[in-house]
Amino acid sequence: MLKAGQVLKGSAAAVLAATAVLYVISFWTGELLGGVLFTARLVLILLLLGMLAILLPRLDGGTIPMQLWSWITVAIAVNVIPVVMETVNAYAARKVISPDLIFVFYLLVFIPVLVVVAILYLGFRRQGLSFTTKAMATVLPSLSAFVVVTVVVLVIPMAGGDIPLGVRVSDIISILIQVAALCLVALMAITIGRGVAGRPYLFISLALVCVMMQTILTAHIRLVGIMSTAEPADFLLNVAYYLLIRAADTQYRLIAGLPPTGA
Repeated sequence: MLKAGQVLKGSAAAVLAATAVLYVISFWTGELLGGVLFTARLVLILLLLGMLAILLPRLDGGTIPMQLWSWITVAIAVNVIPVVMETVNAYAARKVISPDLIFVFYLLVFIPVLVVVAILYLGFRRQGLSFTTKAMATVLPSLSAFVVVTVVVLVIPMAGGDIPLGVRVSDIISILIQVAALCLVALMAITIGRGVAGRPYLFISLALVCVMMQTILTAHIRLVGIMSTAEPADFLLNVAYYLLIRAADTQYRLIAGLPPTGA
């Protein structure tokens, strides 16, 4: 079982490295690599689901509660559907499947992601933890700058755009929720991510940061009208999947009394 997990983790690292190269190449090839990039993302998701299938029964009693792992598994399983749809569209080079339908499934993924953030924070408070002065001093300046830039570059243009009012309001609310969650997760990662025992928290927190950053960047790219199937911002999602694999592997090793890996 341990060997199978290491094979999955090593395969995920190889796929992540390959997609990094492909995204760099896509700056010159445009959307030609869209299908390949979506296939690589789908492979990463399936590797993550394989890792969870192997380790999930053995993660109880670790740093991250089983309830949180269950919600993560639900989010990843649902995420398979829109990624498969986008892969089909990318290879067909046309909208075989409605982008609106794909968007609905991404919204369904968004719900368990927010639940994961809430469970992380509730567990954080339940353990009697609070944000340290060091964490606040380290994170708040950069987060404050990020919030200001997001409002100026994204929220204000959205508010004054010519898109329908309902879509405009929902997009702005979604962005504000993402920014607030990003700030919360970043502070938790700095506070509780230190030491070996805190590594599962750190990996999951960083994965959430990647997901939220990708959502915010994609919203800006869509706003300025340069969205493509080979969008480099999507690489952050691939990083998030790999970090979740590392989180599961790290928690299993802590429970089993195995030394942590650096790979």
